[in-house]
Parts: sequence; structure tokens; C-alpha cells
Amino acid sequence: MNIQPKCSCSGNTDLMFSCSGAADIAEIGDRAVRTLHKAGDAKMFCLAGIAGRVELIEVNTRDADRILVVDGCDSDCAKKTMEFGGFTDFIHLRVSDLGMEKGKTPVTDERIAIVAAKLRDLLGRQLEVAEA
Repeated sequence: MNIQPKCSCSGNTDLMFSCSGAADIAEIGDRAVRTLHKAGDAKMFCLAGIAGRVELIEVNTRDADRILVVDGCDSDCAKKTMEFGGFTDFIHLRVSDLGMEKGKTPVTDERIAIVAAKLRDLLGRQLEVAEA
């Protein structure tokens, strides 16, 4: 089957995939990605669709300009899922690398905002490099 890209991205071809694991820092990362999605900075996309080999999700992901992958901890579940799906050209952020510790970091709006700001910084920095 030859599926063509079909996305409600409204011209935005930056896609974000996030671990949505049970840990507090996974929730912080997931909610930060949702924050950027709601603000229109990039589009949140379905990591389970990559793992499930959903063809339309794979096609749209291959068609993306940039991919941002967010993990909570060093298990790197989202990163590994993307790699198993054949995707290796992406920006990766691990929330624990920002000093937040798994099982010891309550989810707060302030922490979500810190991660969201870092994601925006990564997207902006990557854009500047691409334009240079």
C-alpha cells in the first residue's frame, strides 16, 4: 500500500514524540510536549504508532522537517522506540539530564515550564543551525 503523508500539521512539520511512562519525570516531559503542542510550536505525535508500525504515522514522521524525542529517564524508551522504528535523525532530550530525579521530582507547573523552555530552546537552536 502506498500511503501519502496526511497530517493536520497546518504547515508545521516539527513533530514531537514523548515517553508517557509512569515516572514523575516522564509525566513532566509529556506535559511539556503537550504545552508546546497546544501553543503551536510543534505537533505532538503518537509514539505508540511508531511502535505499532502504523503506516500513516510512519509516513508522516518520515515527511517531517524535524523530530523531537523526549524521555523522562535514562531508560530512553522513546528514543529506543524511534530507533527500532527506523528513525535516527532527531533531537533528543532526557528530563533527568535537567537535574530532575526519577521518583523524587513532584510534577509542578514550574518544572513543566522549565522542560518546555528547554524544548523551545532546542527547536530554536536547531532552526538557527539549519538556516546558517
